[in-house]
Amino acid sequence: MKDSLLALEDRLAQGQDFERLLHPEFFEFGRSGRRWNRAAVLAELSGAGEAPLRSDVQAIELAPDCWLLSWRSLGPRPAWRSSIWQHGAAGWQMRFHQATPIP
Repeated sequence: MKDSLLALEDRLAQGQDFERLLHPEFFEFGRSGRRWNRAAVLAELSGAGEAPLRSDVQAIELAPDCWLLSWRSLGPRPAWRSSIWQHGAAGWQMRFHQATPIP
């Protein structure tokens, strides 16, 4: 499951499938400290990017249809990142995401 969810995270990082992959009630606490909702992400972050370099990846099943994915992003602005993925009628969708800067 970990690899499948990482592939979905990569699609989001690359600016693909936001409409399909973000849950209608999605929200995020960004690396900047800003709180984002789905509408703000769709308006601001739909540009193309690239998949991040990662380490310390963990996937934890919270319920049969719900997983917590956490990892450390590497590079010039490292952060601890976590997201909650929920499976429903629309498939796997990110319900929540948080990025915490690493000093």
